[in-house]
This record gives sequence, structure tokens and C-alpha cells, in this order.
Amino acid sequence: MSRAPRVLFVSYGGGHIGMVLPVMRELEALLPGVQCTLLALTTGHLKAQAVRPDTLGYRDFLHLVDADAARAWGERLSEGNTSPDVPSDETIAYLGINYLDLIAQHGEAGAADLYCEQGRYGFRPLHFMRAVMDALQPNAVVATNSPRSERAALDVAGERGLPNIGMVDMFGLDSDTYVLHQPKPALTCVISEGVRQRLIARGFPAEGVAVTGNPAFDGLSSRVNAEKAQTFVESQGWQGLTPILWTGHLEPTDASDPMFAGPRLGLKVEHALRDLIRVRNDLALIVRYHPNEWHHFQRIPEQPRVHFSKPSEEPIHPLILASRAVVVQNSTVGLESAIAGRPVVSLEFADTVKNSFSMAKMGVSVPCHQLPDLLSILNQVLSWPEAHAKEYASDGRAAFRVASLVLNSLFD
Repeated sequence: MSRAPRVLFVSYGGGHIGMVLPVMRELEALLPGVQCTLLALTTGHLKAQAVRPDTLGYRDFLHLVDADAARAWGERLSEGNTSPDVPSDETIAYLGINYLDLIAQHGEAGAADLYCEQGRYGFRPLHFMRAVMDALQPNAVVATNSPRSERAALDVAGERGLPNIGMVDMFGLDSDTYVLHQPKPALTCVISEGVRQRLIARGFPAEGVAVTGNPAFDGLSSRVNAEKAQTFVESQGWQGLTPILWTGHLEPTDASDPMFAGPRLGLKVEHALRDLIRVRNDLALIVRYHPNEWHHFQRIPEQPRVHFSKPSEEPIHPLILASRAVVVQNSTVGLESAIAGRPVVSLEFADTVKNSFSMAKMGVSVPCHQLPDLLSILNQVLSWPEAHAKEYASDGRAAFRVASLVLNSLFD
């Protein structure tokens, strides 16, 4: 290789950007001079840019497409697709470029039909990713297991014979589009041997699936985060109290029970937990909604011993470590909390659980099958000792293992 190797990382927000940032740091330590470029999408963009100011977004590649058309489409599609944690010009570029790619793949009528049916979930910007790779000339591509830009990046890298490494955040179930998609990446990093065997059974080559752990979970073993957790408790004046963490997200707008549609389930759970705090002076509550969705949940008036967390301002690991029990639907936070030894209660009656996967069936949570049972289940689990999810245990070295695989792929 006549020049320093170049590695392109692609990830969106939420927990996924936390998977790639530690790998980039480890790779740069293992291979001084390597050029790591990050294309960070949606809510991951500002989070990544705060750590790596050279982070790229869709707006940095408008010159590769018809920029005026992309902006026009982006502005048309931005209604209902904005977030306070994403710059407006990045949202417009992301939507517009992806929609132009839909038109290139399916024609104007086909693109309109696909977008009407699937919205942003229909995006797979292959033409755009080919142009990006022409511009950046990476020697390898690393992406998380999301179905749009990340999937397109891995597919285009595979087309070009480049090492393409995917990272699966959780269980690798059939509900994850990464699992059933063709073609398979050359290498996939997973959190446990059980997940590895599941992927092999779905057609992934055995030699192409490595148990590394999830780099986003490394922070659960960090002394710094443990200290931040203690600082958080002290800053709230919660010494001697037992904090509960509620991490919710939106339900489908056409939920099977209209009372739980959209933000309604989250708010009902929040109200129930706030009522518990009012009658239990020994408890406290942290309310934390999904980083992409928190602004859709109506703020409830301030209440003693209740903290509303803004994801863009507070990392999740100190909050998990500050908590004694965690309530989820089926988010990554549930698995992280179980790894950290916190008892997890999962809301099995939620459509997002019924339609995707159950954390209880994966052995990492206690099921709650109806909302009226939640408080009694919480009272039960709060009496339990810490019990770490052994199959998914994290030793804080996942990022190093993934970076080592990326390094090896560059010189194979």
C-alpha cells in the first residue's frame, strides 16, 4: 500500500455512533497514520462532531449530486422529519440526496410509491455511496447494522472488493434486516457466541463472524463513568435513594391499542412511575426517551426526585450505572443495563416488542405483560442483588478487538 490506509466508518445516531467512535480511536492507536473518516448520520452527527470535528455528513457531499434538486426535495420532505439534535441543512441534505437516489433506482413514480409506503425506511442510497467512495477512496469500510446508508456502504464496498466489516449491536434476530440481507459482508462483529451461531445458521460464513463484543458497551466497565454516575447522584441530591431509569421510545401510530400509539405508551409509563415516586420517598426517577424521538414526548411539570434527561446533553452509561433498576420496551439500553448488573423490566405488551423481539425471551429482562403490573414487578426486582447478563458480558475491550480485525483486513 503506497499511501496511508484509509478507512471509512458509517453510522447513524442513538447507540450506533457509540459503536464506531471507540473503534476509530483504537485503530488510530494500533496503526499510526491511518486515515479514519466518519460519515455520521442524523442524530449521530453532532454527537460525533463534538468528539471528532472532522466528522462528515450528507451536506458535505452535495457537490456529488444535483445539489439544487437535493435541497428542493429535502425541504419538501423535511416536514415531520426534523429533530432538534440534527442541523436543518444536514436533514435537508440527507432527505434530498436519499430521495434523488430513490428516483435514480426506481424512477419518479416508483420513488414516490416507495416513499409513500415506507418513508425513510425505503432509502438505500447505492448511487450516492458509490460517488462517496469514488471521492474518498477508502481501503476498507466499517458500518453498523442499520438498513439504509450503512447497508448501502457495505454493499458498495463489497462490489469493489474492499474489506467490508459490519457490526451488529444486539441479538442478530430475523427482525434485524442485516441478518437476512444479501450479499453478506466479508466480516461481521457480534456480541456473543450465541449471536454468532444464529448468523451462521442464516447463511453467514463461519469464518466471517467474530465474537468481539459491542464497543458501545465498553464504557460500562469504565471507572470514569462510574465516577460520573456518583457525581450525577450527588448533583441531584439523591444520596441514599434508589433511582429507577425509564428509557422509552415511540410506538407505531397505528398501534393495536390506540391508547398506546405514538408517545402515549411512554407517557403512561412515565405517569405511573411518577405516581410511584410520590408515594415512595426512598425512590427517584430518571426519564430518558430515545435520542431520535425525545422531543415528541410532552414534558410533564417538574417533580421532586424526578430528572428528565436530554440525550444530547447526557451520555447513557452514567445514568445506567446510577440506577438500581431499568424499565424498557426493547431498546439497546435494556441489554446494556443487564450487562451492568441492573435488573431490567421489559414491557412485553408494547407493539414494538410484539413486532420485533422480546428482551425477556433473550434472557435479559423480567417481562411485564400489562401496565398495571409494572409497579409490583419493580418492587420485586428492586430487592434483587446485582446479576450480570453472563452471555453478553463486556470486559471493556470490544473496541480493541474490532479495531484489530479492521487492521488485519487492511493487510490480508
